[in-house]
Amino acid sequence: MKILVVDDEKIISSALQRILSRSGHEVQVANHGVEALKLVEDAPAAYDYCFVDLLMPEISGSTVLDAIKKKMPGANVFMMTAYGDMAVREDLLKRGALRVLAKPFDDIMKIPELLK
Repeated sequence: MKILVVDDEKIISSALQRILSRSGHEVQVANHGVEALKLVEDAPAAYDYCFVDLLMPEISGSTVLDAIKKKMPGANVFMMTAYGDMAVREDLLKRGALRVLAKPFDDIMKIPELLK
């Protein structure tokens, strides 16, 4: 599967890229929202799954979510956030996120199981 990981924390984006690649997926990484928007716009085919951090400098993850859902309505988007506000989570789900994942992850090694 083709996966996009968007997170301004390089330690998280690198770890997700490594774990998902080892599971046999093709993974692209964007380290901020501007880069993610360019990848989404220039993508020749849709991403199957996207992991998008909510809080990033310049462009928020919610803006990236909106762009992904507009260009690739069938993409499955997991939003990632340490911000636990229920209203924010509900808004992300209404905007098309498949699920909101809490950071820090309980066990990052279990992330590939979400794709089954």
